[in-house]
Amino acid sequence: MLSDTMHEKTKGLFARIILGIVILSFALFGVETYRSAGGSATVVAEVGDTKILLQPFEEKFKSEQNQLREAGERNSKVLNSKELKTAVLDNFINERLLLTQAIKLGYSGNEAALLSAIQNSPALQENGKFSEALFQRFLESRRLTRKQYLASVIQDQMIQDMLASQAQATIVPKSLAVHMAGILAEQREVAKSILKASTFSAQAKIDAAQIKTYYDAHPELSQVPEQARIEYIVFSPEVVLAQLQVSEADAQAYYNSHIAQFTEPESRDVSHILIRAPADAKPEQRKAAQQKVQELFAQAQKTPQAFDALAKQSSQDPLTAAKGGSMGLIQRGMIFKQVEDAAFGMTPGEIRGPIQSPAGFHIVMLKAIVGGKQRSFEEVKTQVLEAAKREMAVRKFNEEVEQFGDAVYSKADSLKPAAEKYKLSIQTSDWFGRNGPAQGLLKNERLLNAIFSNDAVKNKRNTESIEVASNTLVAARILEYKSAGQKPLALVKDDIESQLRKEQSSVLASQQGKTYLAELQQGKSISGLQFDQSIKVGREDLAKSGLDIASMQEIYRTNVKQLPAFTGVTLANGDFALYKISAVSVNDQLRQQTLQILPFSIAQTQSEQILRAYVGSLRNQGKVKIKQDVFDKVGAEQ
Repeated sequence: MLSDTMHEKTKGLFARIILGIVILSFALFGVETYRSAGGSATVVAEVGDTKILLQPFEEKFKSEQNQLREAGERNSKVLNSKELKTAVLDNFINERLLLTQAIKLGYSGNEAALLSAIQNSPALQENGKFSEALFQRFLESRRLTRKQYLASVIQDQMIQDMLASQAQATIVPKSLAVHMAGILAEQREVAKSILKASTFSAQAKIDAAQIKTYYDAHPELSQVPEQARIEYIVFSPEVVLAQLQVSEADAQAYYNSHIAQFTEPESRDVSHILIRAPADAKPEQRKAAQQKVQELFAQAQKTPQAFDALAKQSSQDPLTAAKGGSMGLIQRGMIFKQVEDAAFGMTPGEIRGPIQSPAGFHIVMLKAIVGGKQRSFEEVKTQVLEAAKREMAVRKFNEEVEQFGDAVYSKADSLKPAAEKYKLSIQTSDWFGRNGPAQGLLKNERLLNAIFSNDAVKNKRNTESIEVASNTLVAARILEYKSAGQKPLALVKDDIESQLRKEQSSVLASQQGKTYLAELQQGKSISGLQFDQSIKVGREDLAKSGLDIASMQEIYRTNVKQLPAFTGVTLANGDFALYKISAVSVNDQLRQQTLQILPFSIAQTQSEQILRAYVGSLRNQGKVKIKQDVFDKVGAEQ
């Protein structure tokens, strides 16, 4: 077992390494994920004598899908791909193998230390103390019992300790670090000359046979995706709202039950004098503060009209003293509760004190009471009628959701019955593909999948009622459909010819550039070829240099034993770039900085390789059996 010191030093590194190998999910699903399945629980894989259950696997798979969706992925083939499913299941299997090996090697977790760490976690503390309520909410959000959570984190700790021990022997020779630091800090002075592909365009020869061959080889360039034009109806509280009438009695009832909405919040104009006495003040300091505030309180009561002047002179609150102690208008929850309770229990002109708070001792003066008035029904009648109507519309909408779905489903060959029943207008769309329109209610993955389903396309049946936004249902039906196809050659001929000419121009530019390069490397001069002004570039200066990655790689791949040295590369836009390297130097400051962190970086890379190999060897030794029929059904498109 590693010592606690070694574990503390390595756990950050190995946590990152482990994430590259497995995504630990004990804390997400609990140890029940790996226990033997009882009863009729479905198993997706077996690892030795233990089982991985279908439910947690499906939950993790859906979690990964949601993360991809949030990142912008909308392709259902990607979201339900075998590759994604396999990666998720591999993580479960690797975790099981690692835990089994950790137990076999005698690793164990320190439950007492773990409990202490949990209790001292800032996220689980309230007012500086451990909050059992916060911890319970944390467990409930992950659907875990306390026992499951502690077991899962202990298992995680065991795995990290074992992996750390496997990789801790990594040693980085100083000579290797020094050599690599010199390479990474090397700078080269480079000038470039660009042969533009466009200058060779006239030399490109394109014939009909080339165009036809290209057309046949690249069907994606002329492909027309399937498209549909639909009619649809929208059911929402807004639709119901237009059909409702609200009586004055309904409005009065709404007003009575929402009276707080029509009452102005009460504010208090408060000034104070503060004599500081923090919680950690010494007894003699606190006694002196109490004596001082008592004297000031007596003065304030004697001459209340001079309160502002007294605050400017004596208050130890730097934010309010210059303003005569004025806190301005305050409402509940804005200041210390002790001061707030006093202020909201006073009458204008009253002075109270001393009042103790975490900051010290206060003398409080209430200047005025503002607001707190309840607006009458007549004053807010229009507003109340609208709010009551909207509340009724939402209630009516929720009552009719199932009936709306039934109306759409029962007459599946037409939206008209449902539209007439709920007084909805039938809207029509322009043509769009599986990705939907650019925006709007129809830009909804579930709705689009329903529109382009086999039944909707072949039989032109209504889709089900689908929620496309909060409290917004849409049902649709295809009016016209165009299957995927390919544009005829005549329509894309010019585009293909342009593309072929661009490609050939790039080839000709590259050929000419390589000819020039060979002559330059032989020491020949080339008439008319000019290089721009040299710039100094380093491996860390890619953004500043204006060079692309391919060019930078080629520049640093070039042998510079004899200068000037020349190299060249075809750029992404088809142009050919020639580079002249005239000088080589080392940025000593960068070399020293690199040398400080390089041993750690090299060790991390070597450790990652060791750990990957270790997990791979466990996988080869372990008895892993995947239930292929169960695995294949997960995420399968309907």
